[in-house]
Order: sequence, then structure tokens, then C-alpha cells
Amino acid sequence: MFSNLFGERSNGAFRTRFAHLMAAILLLLSSGLLSAARAEAYRVVPGDVLSITVYGNQDLTGVFPVSADGTIGYPILGNVTVTEATPTEIADRIGKSLSQHLANLSVAVTVKEYAPVFVVGDIQKAGKFEFRPGMIMLELFALAGGLRQASSQTDTAGMQLVTARQEYEDMGLQLLSLDVRRTRFEAEYNDKTFDYNFDPAMGLTDATSAQRIIQSERNIFDLRRAGVDEQRRSLETQRQNFIEEIASLEKSSELRGQEYQLLQQDVDASRGLFERGVTSESALREKKREMLAMNRNTVEAGSFLARAKQNRDLIDQKLQDLQGERRNDAAKGLGDISLEILRLRKKMEFSLQKMAEISASAGRAATLEQSMKTVFSTVRLVDGQYKETVVEEHTPIRAGDIVRVKLMPIAETMTSSVN
Repeated sequence: MFSNLFGERSNGAFRTRFAHLMAAILLLLSSGLLSAARAEAYRVVPGDVLSITVYGNQDLTGVFPVSADGTIGYPILGNVTVTEATPTEIADRIGKSLSQHLANLSVAVTVKEYAPVFVVGDIQKAGKFEFRPGMIMLELFALAGGLRQASSQTDTAGMQLVTARQEYEDMGLQLLSLDVRRTRFEAEYNDKTFDYNFDPAMGLTDATSAQRIIQSERNIFDLRRAGVDEQRRSLETQRQNFIEEIASLEKSSELRGQEYQLLQQDVDASRGLFERGVTSESALREKKREMLAMNRNTVEAGSFLARAKQNRDLIDQKLQDLQGERRNDAAKGLGDISLEILRLRKKMEFSLQKMAEISASAGRAATLEQSMKTVFSTVRLVDGQYKETVVEEHTPIRAGDIVRVKLMPIAETMTSSVN
């Protein structure tokens, strides 16, 4: 089974079986159906932490770590050897020893913390992991994320290829966006209607996003054009108001001129009557004051007329500038976009080359993967010395074990087996 899973394997079938296996293992870990039975059969190792409860004497109750020599420091009894014994056996051992000093005591022992297990080698997440009674090699392998190298090289190349294709698709949408914007600028520069026909031959798979890009630029064009039209209408309305004001002031000035002539005749007549003594000098002065007031009104009216003509000329200039500004903005946008489109096309060419290289790399990794096999081994403290032993995927793990995962050519594993 081990060789079927980790030896000669095809990419799709292996990943599917391994994913199902990992899911089943993790589900088993979370269920906790076998926890009680496994904990009962568990034998203590260095690094564990024991919780000892003595009913009838709280001073003897506490938490005791197991040292490297397999003992705990316990009140009254001193160093007590606990390794290779179950919690029940340890409770019986401590209870019998205490009975020589104190009567009527009941002792219970549980493992509060298990010594962690460690994983090293060709796996995704090397490091320390929590131990569970009954854990087998495959469970720990799943927790460590699976293989890091040969099998993951194919997966990595596949993910890189997917990413590269997505980047290429994104660049295609960017290119479409720039091309649609260029069309909008051209329509604004030439004061024409915006119209863009999407070409499916561009190779974009996300046609919905493409249509959204086109509609977005169309909305911008309509808003900008509506804004310009609104400004133009406002300026033309102001211009018409100033034209009407100018006409009114010119007509008023004409009437004022006629009135001035009549007033001048009245002043001349009053001067003649005064010289003949027919009228008083005060009457002549009154006529002159009326004439001065008329002159002042004429000057003010001329100032109003000049200001109205100046405002009309300013509006005419704004109308000319309005169209000019729109054309200038569009021309600048066209210049910038041309350079961006050129750069993006170069990036897309490079992206195509990159995808071709990734595909070739994935093929080489798949070939290598088919000739590799995963080998498990445990490094365990035996009789005071660490010994490394090759194990299978269903081999039980002990707390404190160091697990090594190696990816080796099948030929080497066969040679090792023969030896």
C-alpha cells in the first residue's frame, strides 16, 4: 500500500487519493472515538507531564514532569521511575509506596501533557506537533502538510502555471481596458460618438468583465460629454443674457442722447430769457443742474455698456476654451495610452514565454516524481541512545519520537531493502 501511495504514482490519481486519505485521517483525529482506550494503553515516556491526584491528602496532589531519565520527583518518595508504565500502573506503584507511610489514600494518575513529536525532512511543515495516543505515521505526515519536494514540485509548477495564466488573463483585460479608453479619447478628440465593438478573437475568457470595462468607459464618455454640454449651455445662456443687456443699454443710451439734446435746448432757452431779464438766475442754474445729472447718468450707462460687452467677450473666450480643453485632454490621454499599450504587449509576450517554461518544468517534475518513493523513519531513545529505524505508514508513533521523511529514488530504496 505504501508503495502504491508514495512510490510510482500518477499526478491526478495520487493527489486525489492522498487528499481523501488526509481528510479521513483528520476526521478521525477530531472524532475522539478511540481516545479513552488509547490513553489507557499509553505508556509514559520522558517529556510527558503527569497529573497525580491523591484523595485524602492535597499536599501530595500536583503536576509532575517526567525527566530525561524517566523519573519524577515526588514528595516523600523522592525519584520515582514512571517510563514504560501506564497511568494505572503508576498510580498503583505510588499508592503502594505511600501506604507504607500514610494510610487510607487513593491515587489517580493521568497524562496532562504528552511529550511532543517532531517531524523533519522533505515535508511542508517541519517542526513540533502535539502527540495523541494511537497516532500513526500517516496522521503525523498529514499534519505536516505532506511532501515538500518532488510531488510538491509538480503541484507548485501547476499552481505557478495557473497563476501565470491568470496573470496573462488579467493583462489581457488591462489591454482591453486601455484599448477601450483609447477609443474613448479618440471620440472626445474628434467630437464624435463613442462606439466600441468587442472582438472575441482577443482570446479573453472573461467576456462578462470585458463588457463591464466597455460599459464603464461608455459611462465615463457620456458623463464627460454631458458635463461639457451642460457647461456650453450655461455659457451660451450667459452670453445671450449679456447680448440682451447690451442691446438694452445701447437703446437706453440712444434715448438718453435724445433727452440730452432736449435738455440742452432748455438750458439755452433759459439763458436767453435770463439775459433779457425775463427769468431769474436760479431758474437757469436749475436747468444746468439737470444737465449735469444727465451727463453723470450717461457716463454711468456707458460704463455698464462697456462692462456688459467685456463679459460677453469673456463668455465667447470660455466657449472656445471649453472645446479646446477637451481636445487637449484627449490628446494627452492618447499619448500616454499608446506608451502603456506598447509596454503591456511586451509584458504579455514575456508572460507567454514564462508559461511555456513552467509547463516544461512541470513535465520534468512529473517525470522525476514517478521515479521517487517516500521513506519514513523514527529516531527514538532506546536504552539511553537514539536509534533510527525505517518504518511503514501505519507504524504507531510514540510521544517524543523524531520522525524523518525522505524522498528517495525507487532504485535506492530497493537497494536498501536488499541490503
